[in-house]
Amino acid sequence: MTPAEGTGDFPEVLLLVVDAGGGHRSASRALLAAAEEKQVPWRFRVENLETLLGSFDFLRRGTGLSLEEGYNLILRRRWTALLTPLLRILHGLIAVRRRALVRELRRQLAGRRPAAVLSVVPNFNGIVREALAAEHPGVPLLVLLTDFADFPPRFWIEPDLSRVIVGTDEAARQALAIGIPPDRISRVSGMVLHPRFYGTGRAEARARVRRELGFAEDAFALMLLFGGKGSPEMEPLAARLLEAQADSRVIAVCGDNPDLLARLGAIAARVGNRRLHPMGFTDRVADFMAASDLLITKPGPGSLAEAFHQGVPVVVTRNRDTIPQERFNTRFVEEHGLGLVVGHWKEVPAAVRALASDPARRTRLQAAIAALPENRAVYEAVEIVGAAVAGKGSAGRG
Repeated sequence: MTPAEGTGDFPEVLLLVVDAGGGHRSASRALLAAAEEKQVPWRFRVENLETLLGSFDFLRRGTGLSLEEGYNLILRRRWTALLTPLLRILHGLIAVRRRALVRELRRQLAGRRPAAVLSVVPNFNGIVREALAAEHPGVPLLVLLTDFADFPPRFWIEPDLSRVIVGTDEAARQALAIGIPPDRISRVSGMVLHPRFYGTGRAEARARVRRELGFAEDAFALMLLFGGKGSPEMEPLAARLLEAQADSRVIAVCGDNPDLLARLGAIAARVGNRRLHPMGFTDRVADFMAASDLLITKPGPGSLAEAFHQGVPVVVTRNRDTIPQERFNTRFVEEHGLGLVVGHWKEVPAAVRALASDPARRTRLQAAIAALPENRAVYEAVEIVGAAVAGKGSAGRG
């Protein structure tokens, strides 16, 4: 049993997570794995903030659904155009019930004094800051953004946080704008990735996985990745991509969506398994991405960061249904020349066809990705947390 997950006399870092979407939980798993790999002299204790504040769940009282379940339902039903007004309503409710929320969280935090608190949770960091300062004065609160940027006001970043850990210059600028002193802003080298993305080199993985899938070395391979539950448009999109280019190969990750997997399996049976490879939930995303020439995805921060780490250009959509906190990600793709942004998934096949016929343009995209900083963010974040535990630097103020 290691310090990262054990129950010995190690200093304890309270890691706050939620299960709304997949990115927050993925970030926590990555941090746990990196802490275990590095054998840090402290341990994480993971707590779901939704569980801690469950008795004050505004949505559950009216619908029976938790906030997490409601958010995930919105994502599944593609009602994402509603998210901005619903987010503002949520912030209003938090403001109205602020004292009660702080009181309840203080009650939940009582007794076990952590060495530090690390939040990978949006929306409630002001509540966490007040409850922690009242119940355990002097314990630092660190907030790690799992998005490329904040969605102000106060989606992620609150005034007077002990430390903000961000992966882009835009997020660092936002932290400064809200009043976080520069010495409390840690600009790491990207989004947090699971340590398995650092296992083998891309060239080795590309050759190995292409042999496994039966891809020729010069075949143009596309990867479809639309979150942990897949997405309905993957079925028609895969069919159109295969029709648009007779020599293309498609890897379609359906996630935990057996119905989608079955429908794509039927397409694979028609076109041949060497052209379309549908799969369910997998922990081999890094391998399959390394074997691909292009990633087609929604502009989620995790998928984009994984693609950039593997040197793979992206095609993403931006429209009224794009999740509010992910809209900046499409700007990031455009401004840094890391891929293509289209208005609707129906435009994707034409965009892919244009890229497939323009090797020089693909080379420019790959060069722009190669110019990004090497992403070691998960290890950098663990080091920052360790410094806070040790009381070094301004991470300990708050």
